[in-house]
Amino acid sequence: MVFSSPIFLFAFLPAFLFGYHLAPRGWRNLFLFLASLFFYAWGEKLTVLVLFGSLVFNYAMACRIDRRLQQGQSAQQLLTFGILTNLGLLIFYKYLTFIVENLSLLSQAVGGSAFTLGFTPPDLPLGVSFFTFQAMSYLLDVHRRDIAAERHFIRFGLYVFLFPHLIAGPIVRYRDLAEQLGDRPVRDAQFMDGIRRFVLGLGKKLLLANPLAAVADSLFQHPTADLAASAAWLGLICYTLQIYFDFSGYSDMAIGLGKLFGFDFLENFRYPYVATSITDFWRRWHLSLSTWFRDYLYIPLGGNRRGAWITYRNCLIVFLLCGLWHGASWCFILWGAWHGLFLILERLGLGTLVDRLGPIRHGYTLLVVMIGWVFFRVSDLTVAGAYFAALAGSTTGTATWIDFWPGELTLVLPIAILAATPIWPTMAKRLHEYEANAKPIAGRIHLGRTVLELAWLSGLFLTATMQMAGSTYSPFIYFRF
Repeated sequence: MVFSSPIFLFAFLPAFLFGYHLAPRGWRNLFLFLASLFFYAWGEKLTVLVLFGSLVFNYAMACRIDRRLQQGQSAQQLLTFGILTNLGLLIFYKYLTFIVENLSLLSQAVGGSAFTLGFTPPDLPLGVSFFTFQAMSYLLDVHRRDIAAERHFIRFGLYVFLFPHLIAGPIVRYRDLAEQLGDRPVRDAQFMDGIRRFVLGLGKKLLLANPLAAVADSLFQHPTADLAASAAWLGLICYTLQIYFDFSGYSDMAIGLGKLFGFDFLENFRYPYVATSITDFWRRWHLSLSTWFRDYLYIPLGGNRRGAWITYRNCLIVFLLCGLWHGASWCFILWGAWHGLFLILERLGLGTLVDRLGPIRHGYTLLVVMIGWVFFRVSDLTVAGAYFAALAGSTTGTATWIDFWPGELTLVLPIAILAATPIWPTMAKRLHEYEANAKPIAGRIHLGRTVLELAWLSGLFLTATMQMAGSTYSPFIYFRF
């Protein structure tokens, strides 16, 4: 079940919102936990038992680690066992086939024989990467004594299974939700802000990401040799915007849904396409993942405190694993390596040079990011090489951008470009400042702004639902991670 589906929007969400706010406060966590289990089981069926088993394991493991530490004993072995078990679950579902295939190729390269896994692994559970990283961060925080282990099973289960962020993030840390897992009255302003964020995310997904995806898919699936450079660049531009609006739209919906139930999740995106360097890009893109790698891998490896070369090594390790986290493919690994390389180059002096470029530094950043998205989008390295050739104009293809330009893109593309910048929040901020200073007519300005926002959100929701009714199933990109 996806947030942009009619069954969720017009059946699941109203029913559980009504049930949650009707339930006595003492029963709301249990209600929301059971609703989250139902939400996940709707699409994954018995796979929910696997993740529920992982939930029970991590709950028990954290309690044992906490008890050992309180007794003044070492819990390192328990932590290691817990981390390896979580990684084992992730490896089995996501990486086992990739590992065996590459070991088989290596065996053949040294004169050995080929071999296969011998069985077909089960389908990848939705959100297993997010689920696993969240569980590992919890065990690590308990072992570090940053938090105490949660003894109330339903509260812990709600933290892990809370349906807004379970499938595609953001990766929520226990310490950020600990106080909210207790009694959390939903304020009117918080509820209204939740509706606003959800509708905004729904519009991003259905009115921007989906039309952009249609163009990007048609170009990336077209025979690359037939593409002229203009067509290849159109496909890359559309995919660059698609992945941002797809994922940030999901994050907006997740944050909005959380507010409807009294939770405040941290922001996951800060307009990454206005970044002025790759370093700046990673301070703005998928913040819950980048900060996870920083806090649980980069800093424990030594961060930037042990000399330049150790810093470069740590940076490269982090981004190789970041790429691998996204998928069992050499393309994802190269995508991570590409970003890691430019982060290292910026530390070596490229960053200082880029700072002197003025507005051109935005172009440098976008170009590096967009080239990286080719690795992220294609299925294998051969296809990546062919698409790069098309981007460079090295093919004999005659299909130009005009051959793939649907009429709706004339409206969607400029709106998407503007929406990927902070122009709207900046205008809203200035309007608020004007309203605060215009005391004699502040009431009328506030009323007009409220009416305008209500009309805009209503129109956005109506247009998005009309688009939903006329479109086919369209899951979020990050569901496969």
